Amino acid sequence: MRLPEISVRRPVATIMVFAAILLLGSVAFFKLNLDMLPDIEPPAVSVITPYPGASATDVESDITKYLEDQLSTTPNLDRMESKSKDNIS
Repeated sequence: MRLPEISVRRPVATIMVFAAILLLGSVAFFKLNLDMLPDIEPPAVSVITPYPGASATDVESDITKYLEDQLSTTPNLDRMESKSKDNIS
């Protein structure tokens, strides 16, 4: 016998198998420890600020120093590194 024939001849058995699969799937789904948006802590953050037409010293004095002062108040900050180049900090 083929599966469709068995399913048509024994509808109660078919419904019971379907219900068992649905129940087992539901139990497995709720036991999974997955989140749609898990809480993660990125190990690093990059801040890039363009300053067109400025030299590296201007970028450092106008942008980089200010950003360092503001970002140094961030809690749990272990290390900070900054670079100033022409047109970008």
